[in-house]
Amino acid sequence: MIATILKQPGETLRPAVAFSGNASIAAIRAVTVTARGLVPGAAALGANATLSGGTVTLALSGGSDGERYAVTVRGDDAQGQTLESEVEVVLIESSWATPDGGAGWLSIAAFVKRFTLDEVVRMTDIDGSGRIDRDLLIGALVDAQAIAEAHIASRYALPLATVPRILEMAVGDIARTRLYPRGAPEGIADQAKAAMALLVRIQKGEATLGVPAAVLPAEAVSDAPILIAPGRRAYSDWLKDY
Repeated sequence: MIATILKQPGETLRPAVAFSGNASIAAIRAVTVTARGLVPGAAALGANATLSGGTVTLALSGGSDGERYAVTVRGDDAQGQTLESEVEVVLIESSWATPDGGAGWLSIAAFVKRFTLDEVVRMTDIDGSGRIDRDLLIGALVDAQAIAEAHIASRYALPLATVPRILEMAVGDIARTRLYPRGAPEGIADQAKAAMALLVRIQKGEATLGVPAAVLPAEAVSDAPILIAPGRRAYSDWLKDY
């Protein structure tokens, strides 16, 4: 089975390469990188291999958002047998922002890890490119986060300094259903309903986030007595004979 690695364009990852039978490698023969061709003119992915203690480690850098790269490593084991291992590197620009510039609570990478790359591509690939439609996915995440914020705003100060895992889960489950315009399957819809029920409980104060609550303005209270003075009649004769 080919391992899949998620990477952002601007980061460098250093994953270890697994060979069949967890073989110990004595020498690296070659490292090749092949772009899948999903993004025209995609930048090259750098893949430098180092060997230490029988383990091959890759240094993966560069690449373009939305592209996938096949990285093949060939090496000799202690018996001189040549082995081959392949990993797929998927480039995803993970961060996003709300329309007002706020930070997204659930990164695209976290969404993909939770619901699998295959499902996210299937839900968002409307043009048949074989990759995630970033704008469509961010739209669903923006909507889901707006729903969550509306429910907790009366009890917690926004923006949150840290986003509790429970909110990340709620945003993910709600956003997932919004990627099914004709209605989500039963199990997926049930998860979104459970997320909404949780947000309602938080709104009512029946559940907490484990972060400091908002400081709500106290009602003005005065110790001064309330005096009620009788007023004068506007018409002393009660409009007699009117």
